[in-house]
Amino acid sequence: MIFGNPETFAVEIGELMNFPGFPGTYIQFRFWVGNVPIGDWNDRISLRASTESAFRICEAELERNNNPFDQAETAELFKSIYEAYFSCDYINDPVSWRSLSAFYHLDQIGMGAIEDKFGLILVTTKIGMERVIVKDLKKSLFLADISMPIGFVESILRDYIAWGRNQLDVGDICASKI
Repeated sequence: MIFGNPETFAVEIGELMNFPGFPGTYIQFRFWVGNVPIGDWNDRISLRASTESAFRICEAELERNNNPFDQAETAELFKSIYEAYFSCDYINDPVSWRSLSAFYHLDQIGMGAIEDKFGLILVTTKIGMERVIVKDLKKSLFLADISMPIGFVESILRDYIAWGRNQLDVGDICASKI
């Protein structure tokens, strides 16, 4: 199942699975950005945790839109958001650390299928567009830098969240009848 358009931005979901001894529903997950698949299709991630991360990104839409970035080079913008998160002094400045993560880091939605392999950020620019930037962390190469209308990514994430919550509700109903 694909939410969105792989040529620009999409979320792809594969098989839903339950593992004995592990509570919850697990899914195959990957993003598509600029026709490039982003994620390890062989990994399985928690549907609940993934949709919660997507919800946090959507909740931060107004904050992102109120704090747009200048049109900067891909590497410069990625460094100022993605890499700044890992160098932040989160003990002395917990607000910046949480803001960088919750507002901009799409990779958290894909959890283990993405986080250790790719960095993905979502920013709003001063020219009224959203940018999704993807970096292959192992090869240290930028794979995509796509601009879309404001709200495009969030609309796709909202569809994914609604679908995910429906799947979880069905699973909870089935589990309660056992």
